Amino acid sequence: MSVSLEESSSLASHFRDTLPSILKKSRITEIWGVDLKHAEWQVLEVILEKFLRRHSAIPALQVSRASASLEKTLDRRPFFDPRAFLAEAESILPDLGLCHITLNEGQYVLWVSIDEMKIKGYAPLHESLTTFKGLVKLGLAVMEKLSMLLMQAAASSDLHDYSASCVIEFKMSNIQHTTKGQQSSQGKIRNALEELVTSIRHHYPNILGKAYIINPRDEYLASLDIDEALLRDTVLLKNPEDLSRYLGSQLPPRYGGTVESFAGCDLLHSDCIARDPKENTSLQTPEISAAASADIEKAWVEKENTASAMNIGCTSPEGLGEGLETEEQKPRLIYSETIGSPSIILDPGDLQTADDLCPGKMGARLVFADSETVVRFGHGVRLAEAEALHLASTSTTIETPKLLSAYILDGVGYIVMSYEAGEPLEQYWDRVSQAEQNRILEQLRDYVNQMREIPGDFIGGLDGSPCRDGIFEAGYGDYTSYSYGPYSSEEIFDEGIVQALRDRLPLELLEREHDIESNFFNSEYMLYQTVRGFKNHKIVFTHGDLHPGNIIVRTDGTVVLVDWGSAGFWPEYWEFYRALHNPPWRASWDRMVEKFVPPFYVEYSVIKRCSGLYGTSLR
Repeated sequence: MSVSLEESSSLASHFRDTLPSILKKSRITEIWGVDLKHAEWQVLEVILEKFLRRHSAIPALQVSRASASLEKTLDRRPFFDPRAFLAEAESILPDLGLCHITLNEGQYVLWVSIDEMKIKGYAPLHESLTTFKGLVKLGLAVMEKLSMLLMQAAASSDLHDYSASCVIEFKMSNIQHTTKGQQSSQGKIRNALEELVTSIRHHYPNILGKAYIINPRDEYLASLDIDEALLRDTVLLKNPEDLSRYLGSQLPPRYGGTVESFAGCDLLHSDCIARDPKENTSLQTPEISAAASADIEKAWVEKENTASAMNIGCTSPEGLGEGLETEEQKPRLIYSETIGSPSIILDPGDLQTADDLCPGKMGARLVFADSETVVRFGHGVRLAEAEALHLASTSTTIETPKLLSAYILDGVGYIVMSYEAGEPLEQYWDRVSQAEQNRILEQLRDYVNQMREIPGDFIGGLDGSPCRDGIFEAGYGDYTSYSYGPYSSEEIFDEGIVQALRDRLPLELLEREHDIESNFFNSEYMLYQTVRGFKNHKIVFTHGDLHPGNIIVRTDGTVVLVDWGSAGFWPEYWEFYRALHNPPWRASWDRMVEKFVPPFYVEYSVIKRCSGLYGTSLR
């Protein structure tokens, strides 16, 4: 049923005559940031028309039903207090990135990402995400902000239709490798959507005029109490890039547009001022502003400093107590400035019951988060590994797992990445032809050459963290109390190796170090001097663990390098040493390695001795 502007305005005038009795019965006169007792007629008319359109099916009862509906909404507002929800949401939503409000060619657009993994992941940090009621409150807070923006526009614009478009993108995963928590998390989101949609229909009528749903999910949409008028103006999209056909080209490429990124500010942020739609023809950003990021950092985040000063020696056990934070001072969440804040934070409880990709493996665990995503986590997982993976994937053509998120939460490191299906080289090798074997070696040679084209100006983890290798993990007593590097030059790195060798010996044994008649210490002295003779090697980006288990071959024959935990900037001989370090998978492996890694046999022999256990008798 269509209503002319004159009829609509007449109905609104008639509706306005009923307002005094409605407000007298209600305990509140404010709605969507507007005081109905003192509102300008232009704004009041917009509000009343929205309730009228909600009840336009029976013209004779339209005003009376709209009056009852408005009264019910006003009566409800003190109990669910949307302004309080908004205050809480504005401290959470910029962190999550699930909802944004933008201006696109004079039209407000509400962006909603129903991302199950992100909701689950951030639940440990934000209590409101742990229940469906909490999710409903966040959704209502967003609607309250959007309604306030529309009413502010009504006060300063002569546009007639003050409704927003809504873009909803479903990102729901079918987790096949976890059991605990999967049904409850999806059930929580479904329950939240059902209650939220009903509340929007009754208490924010006609705020949303059009909807674009990307990757629609029937199990979530079929039973929702969506207003029929909105359903008629709903478009289902399989691909995000199709959105530009409806909202224009001023969108990022992900949505089929030509704009490199959103520009401006997300209007959900409390520090952003709503602008007159007439004055904006470009889309404002849904990205986190610098001010909002600073607020988050003050609240609970300390970014990891990726430009740490280079150590010129090693940290001794005696010096470790200086500058350490107490438990109370340690930040809950740390992330890499190079990679950026984590887009996914997983629930540690769910990961404890997740299926292992490498059952029985010691150290950090590698588990499935869903059928296409794995997580490497543990106290020994460093952000340096994630930065190495990031560097390889952005600066070379090396095939690697796709890095999705990286962070340290409560002292435990997490790296979320794509699952790479394929065969380890040791399984693939014997069932293919020699021509295919040569092609694999050629790929590996190209990968190594690309890494070696990336120079470093220090030796250590990419984030400026200490060197990680067995040589530096054998200190006498508690080896975790020792730290070596990063080193600003090869000469200082050599001294670091010497120090690591000496740190393996008990103090009482070191007292005999200058005994020139000791066979053991004479042998040690010659080893120290040999190491100190290593000079003029380039410092290059290095994977540091190219054994056959970390070389995966996809079904199409593409080689993928995984496990970048030992990667960093190392002397150019280090890749060869590390590739031969582990027990050989087969006798020919040693000769195979030199076909894709430049050989350094002398350096390998010396460093191998440094990494070996002492078996020499002390005389």
